[in-house]
Amino acid sequence: MNSYTIFQKFYFEIFGNVTNSSYLCTIQLLKNAKTMTEEEKIFAEKADNYLVCFNSQCPLHDHCLRWRVTPYISGNSVSVNAVNPHYEGIGTEQCFMYRSDQPVRMPVGLVHIYHDMPGRIERSIKNRLIATYSRKRYYEYHNGKRPLTPDVERFVRQVCRANGWTEELTFGGYVEEYVW
Repeated sequence: MNSYTIFQKFYFEIFGNVTNSSYLCTIQLLKNAKTMTEEEKIFAEKADNYLVCFNSQCPLHDHCLRWRVTPYISGNSVSVNAVNPHYEGIGTEQCFMYRSDQPVRMPVGLVHIYHDMPGRIERSIKNRLIATYSRKRYYEYHNGKRPLTPDVERFVRQVCRANGWTEELTFGGYVEEYVW
């Protein structure tokens, strides 16, 4: 029994006595269904829980993540979180809600930055980062479960310098991801 015969049997068990044309239409849709790219999978995963934007008049919308994920919003929810297009500054060249659709190289893992540091500097840096980001978030960064966004990386470097550490920081690795 081939896959279409199995599907046909399954289709008729679920939908009962339907016309042959609706069955053929479903088969054609299955044949034409394209495989999602990696980017589309990421957008589909994020869309339902991300603050989206429907402002088609915005000059930045072609390269904004908030706009680009909107086609991937599922029909499973009655409402979505969206940017208010009437708020001052939204839909302009300087839109503060804009998120670039270009992946950024971000460091992961803070374990290696402490290798050559004296203990008092290490403790001071660690305590400052925990005070700023919470213990849970700090350990997500530390263990490499969450990449450091450019702002977080900049802050980590600033805290290290403020505590007297001028050596180059060595992170656990780097990933290319969107800054959501």
